[in-house]
Amino acid sequence: MHPVGSPAGLTLTPPSAPPLRLLALAGLIAGTALALLLTTRTDGAAKPSLDNPLRAARLDACVRPRRPAGIPAYTADGALLPFTVAAGHEPGTRPPCPPGALRILRLSALTIHGQLAYVRRGGCRTPCRVRQPTVHLLAGELAGPVPLLPVRARNGDGAPAPGCREPARAAPALAAGDLGRMYYKTPLELRGTHRRTGVIGAGARWSNYGDPGRRFPSPTGIRADYTYLLWNLPRRASGGLLPGGGIVEALLEQGAAVRLCSGLRLSLPSYDQQGAGNGYVVFAYAAAGGPPQIHGWLLLGYRFRDRPFRPTVLP
Repeated sequence: MHPVGSPAGLTLTPPSAPPLRLLALAGLIAGTALALLLTTRTDGAAKPSLDNPLRAARLDACVRPRRPAGIPAYTADGALLPFTVAAGHEPGTRPPCPPGALRILRLSALTIHGQLAYVRRGGCRTPCRVRQPTVHLLAGELAGPVPLLPVRARNGDGAPAPGCREPARAAPALAAGDLGRMYYKTPLELRGTHRRTGVIGAGARWSNYGDPGRRFPSPTGIRADYTYLLWNLPRRASGGLLPGGGIVEALLEQGAAVRLCSGLRLSLPSYDQQGAGNGYVVFAYAAAGGPPQIHGWLLLGYRFRDRPFRPTVLP
């Protein structure tokens, strides 16, 4: 895979503390929350972190496919997923996509199998009728072009980082059922949104970032195990929701090789449906693919209540 329109690199100052190492499957990670590291200039002025709201009001384009159903879906490394995509029930766009169009993310394009490829943004608009997968689609499947946003719309998200040398392999199948009971939104936070229901739905589960492909089995029952590389995270390091957070940059197939960036970790809280804390999740900044590589946030693991920490990426 090759990113199109990659942002210029940022220079990060390494943390003074030793980097947190990825633990083996049987290991434990302490429950102390880790602060998100900020980059610094040599003059001491703070640069933006790698986890920011995006700077565009319209992140999506509504693009019609050449055919309404049976559209092949891919991971970032070109693996064909065991299900296809159909147009319709597109969530979240404002104004909504018309019938027969697909919601395509405008932040970047990769090259997959010699073609430009885009992230089709999935999800489920309330009330949920059909949950749509987030996948990569080839440009040849689309009836028109995708107008990409300028790099500045990313607001520093996805920028390269030095020290991405800790090897690991993505293994989203290690995410267990507990992750489905861990939410990144609280009822109080939801009441402040346009929904105003205070009911936490499936869209607010941390499991969306663990193994999201499992909910889209093929007709033969084969699971589509994959995980996400994210532009940014759903919550702020300092607490509260991140505006426009949780946007998917790329899909990584189960077993895909990634390199974790030393010291760049973030621990975020999880809640139950009543808003009480029930654990935490840990994300790492990582490099994938290449050359050239793409960079983003990857779910490293989680702890549910008093159970041992469960990694979702193995060394």
